Amino acid sequence: MTRQFAWVGVLLVAGTAVVMLTVALMFVPLAAWESFVPLATLVAVLGALLAAVVVERTGWRLVRPLRQLARSIEDGRLSELSLDDFGRQAPAEVAPLLYGLQLTHTRLRRILGQLEQDRAEVATIFEHMTDSVVVLDAHERVVLSNPAAERMLGAPVDLERSELLNLARSARLDMPVVRLLELDGQRSVQAIATRLPEDRQLLVLQDITDMRRAEAARRDFVANVSHELRTPVAALKALVETLEQGAIDDPVEGPEFLRLMHVEVDGLAQLVSELLDLARAEAGRLELQLAPCRADELVRDAAERAQPSIRQAELQLAITLPSDPDLWVQADPRRIGQVLSNLLGNATKFTPPAGRIEVGARCAGGRVELWVADTGMGIEPAQLSRVFERFYKTDPSRAAGTGTGLGLAIAKHLILAHDGQIWAESPGPGQGATFRFALPRLAGPADGSTGSP
Repeated sequence: MTRQFAWVGVLLVAGTAVVMLTVALMFVPLAAWESFVPLATLVAVLGALLAAVVVERTGWRLVRPLRQLARSIEDGRLSELSLDDFGRQAPAEVAPLLYGLQLTHTRLRRILGQLEQDRAEVATIFEHMTDSVVVLDAHERVVLSNPAAERMLGAPVDLERSELLNLARSARLDMPVVRLLELDGQRSVQAIATRLPEDRQLLVLQDITDMRRAEAARRDFVANVSHELRTPVAALKALVETLEQGAIDDPVEGPEFLRLMHVEVDGLAQLVSELLDLARAEAGRLELQLAPCRADELVRDAAERAQPSIRQAELQLAITLPSDPDLWVQADPRRIGQVLSNLLGNATKFTPPAGRIEVGARCAGGRVELWVADTGMGIEPAQLSRVFERFYKTDPSRAAGTGTGLGLAIAKHLILAHDGQIWAESPGPGQGATFRFALPRLAGPADGSTGSP
């Protein structure tokens, strides 16, 4: 650009010189032309060259800051140069222009930086949303989906020939469409379809399966509690009415009715106590007094407490422990004893006379495994995963009056609170059952092991 200005300057000076020379020749005598013309031509050429140099240097002085500014913007180094630097380098004629360019560039960079930050935040939120999000284009093809949608619908997401595609088609600009759908017959989903600009569709899917299960569990819980309370309350009412009618004066029936009332009241007290324990366990407010203790001693203590009821039921009790036990665990002895007592009590209730109950403990890798096995009624394999549910009874007809149905649910929460695991095993009905739980093992002086039943 500066060279073009220089050539223009040369042409202007040369043209001016030619005109001046022509005018001068009109007043110079012919005899002096021989000496005047060369001198005038030399002066004109020198003037043109000088004008070119001056124009180029002046133009370069004006253009150089602009070029430097453009190069800095291209290389991303504009932040390294301050307005003072440009002001010192640029002439006064272009300083306002440089200031305006740099100010505009700074504003644009700030806006782009904010847009990039907002985009990153939106992308992070979109990626970690628990709700599934799917965007369809005008041709009903999936153009955008988040990881939650890929987990719910599979990757890559394909809505062809699905209820969701029909829902997306029904969406309108003025009002979203909300429906409850069943996916694969196992998952309940609340789907919201909204139409976007450019004839696109937005689908937001909320998995409400756990919510509906929780609602069903709450309904079942209320129904079960009502059922468990109804029987003892009705019995107490009948006993009180009988006593009011004069049975209390009967020397034989009166004391018997009072004894039955005590039994029903004790059952109610046990139900309330277990409900409170279960509520604390599910809320994570169990109070554990953790201390190093030996699992073999816990087994022996629980077996000793259960021995009278087992003997009364005409059952045999066997204790299986390693010969050189190293069964140290960090646990609450009272709570683990409560779990063992519950398992032994269930085995006693559901094992017919002349049956056998076995309780034991052993080392299993980095854990200590305890178990209670019996030769009683057994459990259907399909019911093994449900025996730890609240109020669940494998056979309500035979289990009537045998307990509240909360013992195993409480046992499960107690073991989980110890960072342990509990599970049930059974070959099938009539073949007995084994309940096992494992607790983290503390390092001991030796490593003993024994077989399991």
